[in-house]
Formats: sequence, structure tokens, C-alpha cells
Amino acid sequence: MLRIAFLHVGQETVLARILVRSIRAHNPDVHVTQCTDGASPAVAGVDEVVRLDSDTGRLMTFRLRSFAGLPISEPTLFLDTDMVCTDRIDAAAELGQHDVCVCVREFNKDMLLDPHAMNLDLREYEGRTLNEVYPHLACAVIAKTPEFWSACLDNLMSLPEKFHHWFGDQEAIRNVIAGGGWSVGSLPESRYACLPHEVDDPAHRPKLFHFKGPMRKQMMIDGARAAGWL
Repeated sequence: MLRIAFLHVGQETVLARILVRSIRAHNPDVHVTQCTDGASPAVAGVDEVVRLDSDTGRLMTFRLRSFAGLPISEPTLFLDTDMVCTDRIDAAAELGQHDVCVCVREFNKDMLLDPHAMNLDLREYEGRTLNEVYPHLACAVIAKTPEFWSACLDNLMSLPEKFHHWFGDQEAIRNVIAGGGWSVGSLPESRYACLPHEVDDPAHRPKLFHFKGPMRKQMMIDGARAAGWL
């Protein structure tokens, strides 16, 4: 059985509903877990809601603490909510004998990181590319135990406060992998978090599309309405 987990907090569930519906359309034998806080509604279609009483204002910390607290013992695919599944997924086969599989950046690798992204002060990364700073994406990760997420949470707790609000998951994933001690497999961005405009080969079929950014999120919603999912 495929197991998928995602974090969603807040009253608006439209993106998460689209994600869940798309997963079930291609993976009927799936168990979907929503990680959330005590006030957010359950997303339609999930099998399980795991609630954590913690500060969602520090969203990156809340995310890692939620994932680290899941008592998983089977390969589980952790996803962002602004994604759409378009094919069957075999998380166990992808993980193989690795401890964890992490999405590897393929698009916009040479783009310079904005030192003011998300209104943060990221001057320490000025002049560096996205791939140099964040070579791994947190939007798609496969793990079979909570230990990797626990290590990421421990690392994040040592970082400046700004990263507890944004980018902390990518910071921690990079740092933990760089620290060694883990067998790490790769999930290519082109297959597990493909940007909707990046499919240049009809034979190439991504398993997941990633609609990051406000314009792409609206594209995701419009597409779901056209498909009769909303």
C-alpha cells in the first residue's frame, strides 16, 4: 500500500483537496495522512488526521515537528499540498535500501537566490545560485521511519529564527545530508515535482507536478475545476 503524508494548516483546503483527489485517481490503494494543528479542518478524502498542539506561526518548525512525530514504519511519501499526482507511485521501490529519498533540484539551478525572498534577510547567500544554496527540495521526500525528520528538526532548532518561518526545511535537509550518516536516494524534480511548463518530451511523464507560486496555484485550481474536481 502506498502511504502519503502532507501538512496542511488553515481553513482553506482547496489545494489539499485537489492533491488528495489526484493521488486517489492514480493510486486507489493508498493511505493518506494529514498533519495539522488543533483548529484546521480535516481535508476531504484523507484517511487519517494527526494533530499537533504547537505554534503554526513558526511554520517550518511545525512542519518538521509534525513529520518527526509520525510513527511511521513503512515507506511514506511526504508532499507539499500545491502538487498534483498524474501517475501511479511506488514509494517502496523508489526508496529501495536507502534511508531516505529526497527531491533533487533540476530546474532553475543557475538562478541567483533572491537575498530578500519571503521578506527575509538572506544576505549570506547573495550571489549564490539556487542549486548552491538549496540543492534539495522539501516538497517530495520518502522516508520509512521518523529518524530523518527528527534529525532535520534538531538541525533547524540550531538555526536562526528566520528559518523557523521559511526555508527551514530546505536548510535542515541540506545540512543533515551534508553531515553524512544517511543513505540518500534521489527523486528527480522532473518526475516528482515537475513545474507545469517544463515538460518538453511527450515520452517523459512526471508522476507529480508542483504548482509553486501564486500564478501556478491558480493554474492548479483552474485545471481542477475544468476536470470537475471542484
